[in-house]
Amino acid sequence: YGVLLALYALMQFLCAPVLGALSDRFGRRPVLLASLLGATIDYAIMATTPVLWILYAGRIVAGITGATGAVAGAYIADITDGEDRARHFGLMSACFGVGMVAGPVAGGLLGAISLHAPFLAAAVLNGLNLLLGCFLMQESHKGERRPMPLRAFNPVSSFRWARGMTIVAALMTVFFIMQLVGQVPAALWVIFGEDRFRWSATIIGLSLAVFGILHALAQAFVT
Repeated sequence: YGVLLALYALMQFLCAPVLGALSDRFGRRPVLLASLLGATIDYAIMATTPVLWILYAGRIVAGITGATGAVAGAYIADITDGEDRARHFGLMSACFGVGMVAGPVAGGLLGAISLHAPFLAAAVLNGLNLLLGCFLMQESHKGERRPMPLRAFNPVSSFRWARGMTIVAALMTVFFIMQLVGQVPAALWVIFGEDRFRWSATIIGLSLAVFGILHALAQAFVT
């Protein structure tokens, strides 16, 4: 379980700068659509495979295709002005919170029916998002297409430019602490609930949904 979580997070760390650079070079729309396509195929495979190593490979692919937060943020920045930008970023964060509510609930309920059902549902939802994106999402990056430097493939280089900017470095540190505080307990909560209280997948999903509700409310009203 810990390895699966770590693989997903590691691939997001490694691939987020690459996907961001690809979106600057080829546009936001193709990168987002390609990520949705990859996620759809990935979850469909994970739903049907009985082999453990394919699950590991699936989490790697899911991490790659899920590293689109920066691209989605760039899309919002492209289509909003300064006055509405903060509000729209807050709404995007609130959507993440809603997903943190609906995801555990749906996963817990479906997991009680079949262990394959949550993966199938994820594949269907990603497929629907892909179809909606193909027909409704327009390209937002109208400016000059930037070249893709080799340093885009090095995630560590993304932090170097912040060394001389005290405010940016401080904000990055705060964001790291927020993610550490928020993600680590949520990941360990699953193991703790099962080992200590013998909770089922449904109960664990509902308990995580409470965390997601608080997260969504904070993002929607505090931001």
